[in-house]
Amino acid sequence: MRLTELEPRWLVKDGRRVGFIFRCPTRRQCWQSCFLASPPHREQWALFAEALKGDDEDREFGRHDVQGSREGTHWSIEGEFENLTVRPSIDGSPGGNWHGFITNGEIVGGGV
Repeated sequence: MRLTELEPRWLVKDGRRVGFIFRCPTRRQCWQSCFLASPPHREQWALFAEALKGDDEDREFGRHDVQGSREGTHWSIEGEFENLTVRPSIDGSPGGNWHGFITNGEIVGGGV
């Protein structure tokens, strides 16, 4: 599966990309997040709200189901969505979501 099939969106702060969100490969109704350096949760939610503004397709009770990242977690994010590589793995398993790698724009391995 390609990352571009999971509706990825950049998270932007002060005009710079600080991370991205994408639909969970195993639970499409949920979004997962990845940051260069995870900010405090309040800041994450503000970034999620901005990235998902105007997208009412899967909103329930006024909120999107987005799995934030543990504050202070760091990833290396290289490329554009078509060829993106992220290191280390993205681990959404604490919330019942996907755990795996994104390599050259491809969702690689993993599971719940």
